[in-house]
Amino acid sequence: MKGNVMNFGTAIKTVFTKYADFKGVASRSEYWWFSLFSLIMSGVLNALMGDPNDPNAVVSGISLLWSLGILIPSLAVSVRRFHDAGFSGKWLLLYLVPTILFVVAAASSIPVIVSAVSGTLTGDALAAAIAGLIGVAVPPLVAGFAMFVFNLVVSLLPSKSAANGNKYAA
Repeated sequence: MKGNVMNFGTAIKTVFTKYADFKGVASRSEYWWFSLFSLIMSGVLNALMGDPNDPNAVVSGISLLWSLGILIPSLAVSVRRFHDAGFSGKWLLLYLVPTILFVVAAASSIPVIVSAVSGTLTGDALAAAIAGLIGVAVPPLVAGFAMFVFNLVVSLLPSKSAANGNKYAA
C-alpha cells in the first residue's frame, strides 16, 4: 500500500501477514500503527501482570511470549520502513553496537562489583571504581541513544519513490 495511508486494523493485518518479509517497503502509517499496537498490547499485559516479582505470575510468561512473538515482525516492518525511506535495512545492525558495548561494560564491571561487595574497595578506591563504572557505562548509553535518534528520524521520513532513486521501491 505504498503511498496510501493505512488504518489501524489494516496495518496490523499487513505486518502479521508479512511476518518475516524483509523485502519491499512499509509506509509510515503501517510502521507507526504497528508500533502503537505493540505498545498497547505490552502495556495491557504488563498491567495484568501485577507484581513483577511474583514467581507464580502466569501473565509474565505470556508477556515474554508476546515480546518474542513480535520480535520478527517488528524487525521485518522496521527493515521495510527503512527501505521505504530509501535506506538499507542493514542500518538496523547498528543496534548491535550499543548491545556489544553494554555486554563489555557489564563484564568489565563484575570484578569491581565483587570487590565493592566484599569490602576490599573502600574510600578513594571505591570512588575511583564507581567513576570507572560510570565511564564504562556512558559509551553504550550514548551509542544506544544515537541509534534511537537515527531510527526515529528514518521512520519519520516520507516515502521515497523509485523515480526518486529508491532502489527498494517497486
